[in-house]
Amino acid sequence: MIKLKGTIFITNDIEMVRNANLNTTKIISLDEDCILGEPSKSMVYGTCLLPPIQSKQAESDGDEQAYNMYYTNMLLEPYQQAFVSAIISCLFCNEIMLLLFLPSDGYTYTTEKLVEHLYKIYGIHPGIIGAQNPVYANCYYDERCIPIWLNLMYSVSEILSPEQYLYLYPQDAVINNESVMMKLVRDIAPLGDSIQEKINAINSYRAKLQVSPKLTIPVRSLE
Repeated sequence: MIKLKGTIFITNDIEMVRNANLNTTKIISLDEDCILGEPSKSMVYGTCLLPPIQSKQAESDGDEQAYNMYYTNMLLEPYQQAFVSAIISCLFCNEIMLLLFLPSDGYTYTTEKLVEHLYKIYGIHPGIIGAQNPVYANCYYDERCIPIWLNLMYSVSEILSPEQYLYLYPQDAVINNESVMMKLVRDIAPLGDSIQEKINAINSYRAKLQVSPKLTIPVRSLE
């Protein structure tokens, strides 16, 4: 079972952000006013994770259901998925703390909702610094979402080879993402007269690979 090595937290304390140890911490600013300055090796902007205008309008109308719907839909769009994939890849590869900075002015509702949606969709729970309830204050991950993390790291961030992806994928889980399976078919190019035969070959290879990690696929299509 794979583990995310790093941790992720969110704060509205700008002094904490400015005084962070940048050897062990990377900053993701969610501030639309760019008060932290220009992006750098240690700080990037992640305002693409903020709720869309439709959610803010729903918040003004007191319609939480509409707020959630618009926010969820936005976080599943390709650009946002790519950004979350980069976050997951960083947490997977590095023992580092990702610190999200979200100013409190005008964002009183957003912190809780962002954390809620990241956990609901991706199984990533950023700890809210300063929260009294440990359920909100702590960083933790839902390991049931491992297939989601692997799908993103292989098909979006592309930090995993097809062999690494197949080896790490939980043995008791089915690869049911069609676009990921088609990428595996293209990348591995197993022998087979039909797509289904190629998928069967990949699933067979996966089962053998998880027993013998150094196994290489014996035949490949010339297509």
